Amino acid sequence: MPLPASAHDHLFSTFAPEGAPPQVLNTIYHQYRDAMPDERVPPQHAHFRALVDRIIGANWRRLDGIELRRVGSAYVSCFERAEAFEFQLALWRVDPGFRDLLVKTREQLIAELIPLAAAESARRAHFSRWKECRSAPLDIEADSLLGLIQQMAPDDWHQIVLGWDWNLGVAELGWITAQRTCDRATAVFALCAGSPGDVATRRARHDDHGGFVRELAARIEGGFYPTAELALDLPMRQRFAFEAELATARATGVSPWQIPDALISYEGQRRHVPKYAVSNGRVHYEYEYWLGRFGT
Repeated sequence: MPLPASAHDHLFSTFAPEGAPPQVLNTIYHQYRDAMPDERVPPQHAHFRALVDRIIGANWRRLDGIELRRVGSAYVSCFERAEAFEFQLALWRVDPGFRDLLVKTREQLIAELIPLAAAESARRAHFSRWKECRSAPLDIEADSLLGLIQQMAPDDWHQIVLGWDWNLGVAELGWITAQRTCDRATAVFALCAGSPGDVATRRARHDDHGGFVRELAARIEGGFYPTAELALDLPMRQRFAFEAELATARATGVSPWQIPDALISYEGQRRHVPKYAVSNGRVHYEYEYWLGRFGT
């Protein structure tokens, strides 16, 4: 027996079932136009954009008349629940070609949303014990965050640097990156996250940790880190931003900013496997470690 049209309503969230105004349609159409190849565009947005391109071409313009009606129906087909979608189909019964296009788009969209919803459900189940992990007693003790960090391994330092809140200051970062056992990738990430381009060109404010960034750049430039096992594995957007920061710093033509781009794209020998992490200035077990060690 076929499923009722509303069977997949849980995949959609009602926003404007009677149609979105033109400015909203415009915003939705352009929302992910600058997405990097490794950034996932939600299927609703991808299919809406494809429908609009078929309706008006690839260049968005001021809409009115039948074009606006078609784009509005495309929006409902991609974003609204079954009742609103069925109403749109009824409106286009005199245009079976366009009606069929909406139906096929809806079917393909649902086929793509079902596994994504299942994956999100699995992700939520996987991380359902996050609070338990955060509150688990540690096997190390110290009177300060730095004292705890000093008892950790380089993989833990790397995890901490990746998620560091710079509002907490740089004392802990300074200690980590002053260790010869710190992996080079950890130091490179800390440097780039500190906006070396701004520091090198004196655009950074005095409270922007410029001294730490300069000292760290000097270490990297001088080959201070003998260990280079870890891969950075950065998202493309972040990698491009880091490369731009280093290029700006390097363009000054002076030391300590003569750092090669290859350090960012270096593939490393392995991914880091941390035991600890820091969130909101508090040390806890890294979730995957805790789940494997204590979560069963």
